Amino acid sequence: MKKLNNFMNFDFVKWQTGKKFMIQGVRYNEKKLCVTLDVVIVEDKTDYGDATVTNLFEKFKVHCIKDTSIDDVNKYKPQDTIRFTNIGKCTVWGDYNSNLSVEAIIEVIKS
Repeated sequence: MKKLNNFMNFDFVKWQTGKKFMIQGVRYNEKKLCVTLDVVIVEDKTDYGDATVTNLFEKFKVHCIKDTSIDDVNKYKPQDTIRFTNIGKCTVWGDYNSNLSVEAIIEVIKS
């Protein structure tokens, strides 16, 4: 079957609970026409129902949907700690559905 992932719902708000996020990389995305961040999970206190499971130091993409100018890249730098203020589309993808891509509005909380 095709496009089954269009019917899966990812609850980012619930998933981000217990996590802290840090920017690892910043670039302007010519395809999406916005700033794209490589974000790393630097703290993960989420209860996955198995104490051996963690997403600590896992990386995912964030497309900053309000930052549409190439100059907006200068708003962010590696090692900035961020929080999500508004979440748009979340896509779980990959052969094992182990990758995450998020469209969001973020705020730098610590430089």
